[in-house]
This record gives sequence, C-alpha cells and structure tokens, in this order.
Amino acid sequence: MRQPVPSVPDLVAAQKPGHAMAQAFYTSPEIFEADRNAIFGREWLLAAHVSELRNPGDYVLFDLLDDSVIICRDADGALRAFANLCRHRGSRLCIAPRGNLRRFTCPYHAWAFNLDGSLFHARLLEDHHDRDALGLFPVALELLEGLIYVSLAKQPTDFAALRAALTPCLAPFDLARTRIAHRATYPVQANWKLLLENYNECYHCASAHPEFSRSHAIHMTEERVTPLNDAMQARAAACGVPTTLVDRIGQSRREGETDHAYNRYALLDGYQTGSEDGAPLAPLLGRITGHDGGASDAYVGMLNPMLLYCDHAVLYRFFPIDANTCAQEIIWLVHEDAEAGRDYDLDRLIWLWDVTTRADKRIVEANARGVASRHYVPGPLVPMEQYIARFITTYQATLTQQETTG
Repeated sequence: MRQPVPSVPDLVAAQKPGHAMAQAFYTSPEIFEADRNAIFGREWLLAAHVSELRNPGDYVLFDLLDDSVIICRDADGALRAFANLCRHRGSRLCIAPRGNLRRFTCPYHAWAFNLDGSLFHARLLEDHHDRDALGLFPVALELLEGLIYVSLAKQPTDFAALRAALTPCLAPFDLARTRIAHRATYPVQANWKLLLENYNECYHCASAHPEFSRSHAIHMTEERVTPLNDAMQARAAACGVPTTLVDRIGQSRREGETDHAYNRYALLDGYQTGSEDGAPLAPLLGRITGHDGGASDAYVGMLNPMLLYCDHAVLYRFFPIDANTCAQEIIWLVHEDAEAGRDYDLDRLIWLWDVTTRADKRIVEANARGVASRHYVPGPLVPMEQYIARFITTYQATLTQQETTG
C-alpha cells in the first residue's frame, strides 16, 4: 500500500538546504497535480515562433497536459491566443496542429468564430443569448524578439521587466528573422523536475558528455575558465555580441515578475560555434559580424532556456506528461534566408545537441529509477550544482505560494 504523501508545506519545511529534494517531489501524483496548477498553470511558456505565423489566418496549436491553445495571426496581422475549445459544449475547435483558416469552425456542431475570437455564426442559437459573450476564451500572449510565449494564468506574472532586461541581450541575434531548421522531441521516463535539474547543472558534463566537453568550457573550474572568458569578451565586443550578465532568477518572482537570465561564456580554443569540429555551421545571425567563440544561455521563466551561438540558436521546451513521464523538445533556429544543403548541413547543425540530449535521456531515466527506490535519501549538492539549489528554492517557494493563495 502506498504511504500517504506529506503536505507541501511539510515537505518544504523538511527540505535540507543544499540538498536534493525528497522522493515525493519526483514521484507523487499529488505533487504532480500541485505542479500542474502552481507551475504549468502560471508560468510563461514558449509556444511558437513568428516564422510559423507569417500570414493572416495562420495558426499553430500549443498543447500542454489537458490544455490546448490556438496561437493565430488575425485579419489585421495581430497575434492572438485562445483556448482551443468551442463555446458551445467545449469540443476542441482545431484538430490539425497548424494551418491557415478564414475562421475557426467547430467540427462538432459547426459554430464558427472569427480570427479575433468573436462568435461569427451559431446555427439555431436563439436570439435571447448574448452572442458577444460567447467568443473564444483569450489566453495571455507576449512576444519577445520573435518568440511567442503564452500563460494559462488568469493573472500572469509581469513580463515587462523581463522584456526590458533581455531585449538588449537578444536583439543583436535578431531571432525574429530566423526560421525553424529542425525540431525534435525526446520522451523521457522521469519526472519533469529531474529533466530540468539535469539541464541546469554541468557537474555531469565531463563524465557524461565527451562531445560537449571538448568544445564548451562551462564545466571547467573557474581558474581555467576565467582566461577563456576574458579573451572571449574582447572578441564579442568586436563582433557585436552582448556579454552583459542578467540574473533575475528567484528575486524577480518574489516581486511579481517573471524570472529571467542571460550569460555569455567562452567555448574552448579552436571552437567558433557548437559544432563537432569547431567550424561555423550556418550564416551569422542578425547584426553579429563575426564569431566570438562563445555561447549564451538565456532563460524566460524556469521552463524556457535557450542557447545562442553566433550562427544558430537552440530553444528548449520541457513538457510534463504525468508524475513519471515527460518530454523535451529542441528547436534549432537559423537565419531566415539560410537554406539547407546550401548554407548549412542539417546533420552537422543538430549533431551536438541531439547526441547530448540522447545521453541526457539515458542519464535522467537512470536517475528516476534510483529516486523511486525505497533506499533513496536526498544527498548534498556540490558547488557546481548551484543552479539546482536555486531551482529547488524557487520551485518550492512557488508551490508554497500556490498552496497559501490558491
């Protein structure tokens, strides 16, 4: 018989500073339901890229757990987001994951809605009903440098401070003028937090990722990294690549804003970008004039990291499925004018993060099996796992806040 799960406040109160979390945080269906409301029901989530919505009537779906969101470009060219359900009896309105439509028509009873969400036609609906009140439910949407984010919350966290801080860091890459070269989804038999924690530390990189470790210096000691970063800073200034450090993880959340961060760090000597041999992979992005031999990590909230090289960008999305299953999607962006086979080789472009993510899948699934054991006891974190410690603090504070405020 499964033992009762302690309450969230009790679990948080028992958390040892500088240690991993209790087993229940990774295995409990009750905690997963709390995550559904506190995290995935409130965070800003990367939903689409503007290149997917070039024309009026274009739409894409963003699905997460039981929710589905329509992101579309309306007749006036504005971006909008709506809950993907008919206002009649709740049927899914759009079934195909993407397309172009003049209107949204329900496949069940043929209620039709305009691209601005208003009700266009409801066959046999009696006149005493207020048709203006039967439009599609709007979903909060924000646009950041060509990246479209949605929040399922009725009152999402503020996005303005994040936009003000990250726009100068992202603008030179001109992500709005990129296109999706490839996307891949990696299912993982583990709780989503184990996957996210793995992404947030490089303590394992030297032993688990030889492909990554021979090009990226982030896993090395400060003494070895500092000279590389100093040299990279000078090259970045010459190439127009931002190196400003932005770190608003945790603190911004306490002030009702959205967590955000940006950091530029050096690759190892001989590597101009994240490629197998160090050679460039694709045309330079945006206003960047050369390769500085660096890479940038950027965060929008806790669930949307991205990695920016001078010639391509890599976006990450973490999807929960249930308490013991999740998925990671990776999206590779290149300059909007770049053509596969002419300007870049797709296999070379995706090689590093495909091989690294496949290795991470094996690592995280083995971690999940161990955490589920009756012998599991949370162990101490080392200094290289500082971002896991911060994630745990931020995550538990968010969960506690949801418990107390609803």
